[in-house]
Amino acid sequence: MPNRMSAIGWGCAVVALAATFRSTAAQSSHVRADSDTVVSLEHAWLASGDSATLERILAPDFLHPVSTGDIIDKSEHIAFVTKHPRPTAVHTRFERLDVRLYGSTAIATGIVDAVQDGPAGVRRTVFTDVFVKRGGRWQAVSAQESEVAQRRP
Repeated sequence: MPNRMSAIGWGCAVVALAATFRSTAAQSSHVRADSDTVVSLEHAWLASGDSATLERILAPDFLHPVSTGDIIDKSEHIAFVTKHPRPTAVHTRFERLDVRLYGSTAIATGIVDAVQDGPAGVRRTVFTDVFVKRGGRWQAVSAQESEVAQRRP
């Protein structure tokens, strides 16, 4: 009888471990999907200059502290971007983009390179964007960036 009870105990342990593994794998898959969504939103935001895309990405309570010391809201941010489009001679890309997830909050950090044709060279900015998932949808609630000082040789 003890051997049979031992076998039943081991069998239950194996089933419990398998269930835990499936649950962990599902959570990992969910985290990867959320991270990929935020990365996709970051790329769309970087490439966008149109109000429709920004309306979709930015949450209604979005705030953006800017270098003038002002904190602008969603409508002010969209108005500025649409009134001051990026010149066609400026090409942007992520030098670095990292996303960390904390439940329904995601923090994206990284560096953006803006390369201008001609002698103007490269402008680099470091940024932090905060996203929140509400109603199954990720949107940015905060953004801030600072220019990266040129490295001296």
